[in-house]
Amino acid sequence: MFFSIIINTHNQHETIERCINSCLKQNFKKKYEIIIVDTSNNQINKKIISSKKIRYFHFKNFSQYPEINQIKKINEGFKRARGKWFCLLDGDDFFKRNKLKDIYDKFNISDEIVVQDECCYYNSEKKLVTNYPHKKYKKFFIYKKIINSWPEIYGTSSISGNSKILRSFFKKVNINKWNLLAIDALFLLFALNKKKLFYTKKILTIKSVGSLTLGSKYTPFGKNYWKRRVQQISYWENITKNKIFNVDKIIAKMIDFFSSIPLQK
Repeated sequence: MFFSIIINTHNQHETIERCINSCLKQNFKKKYEIIIVDTSNNQINKKIISSKKIRYFHFKNFSQYPEINQIKKINEGFKRARGKWFCLLDGDDFFKRNKLKDIYDKFNISDEIVVQDECCYYNSEKKLVTNYPHKKYKKFFIYKKIINSWPEIYGTSSISGNSKILRSFFKKVNINKWNLLAIDALFLLFALNKKKLFYTKKILTIKSVGSLTLGSKYTPFGKNYWKRRVQQISYWENITKNKIFNVDKIIAKMIDFFSSIPLQK
């Protein structure tokens, strides 16, 4: 088995069929499987998951935190995966038809690496496709030194890689400790620290945007945005075994501290 596509979904009945069909219609001729891990209130219609390529698993929510719930669904799917390479996919996103073939042609799936492919955004409410808004300043040397050196993170559905690395991630990282961090940040920083992170410039993933996506609740004006930022800094220090000294840490810690002080009546 060459690829295991792991779809995690929760109450995404309006988009899950599109998501699954984008996997079934891949132009990749070699063996691959689709593993769906679902925590929806109602199970997916059996007609949608009738293909022999699909294995479907339904669970109750694993956690009150959506980020941990997502990671644990992916872990449950990965435990059952048989592919040498994995591809992660959220139930509201979908793949371009050439995703598996392009990755297979460009990379050696025996190499222990992680790949983040390009994505574009799709707003289902407006029926609008837009390019991913790249943060060009992240490439500047001064920014990396003074602010932070983390990569751009396009989202869970842009991540694929050798299964050995994901297995190592789940063994070494206590996912319950980082309750505000989604798997894209956790896993890509893990791969970056291992110097195993690579990119492909081709757009292979279409990511849904809107008010119901996992990261939409975090804005710079909310407390949890800065709590999550502090967690991300602490996580990076934890896996690198080095303390960070930069502007990003100072600002995040200050805002998180002052936002946690209760207002006097």
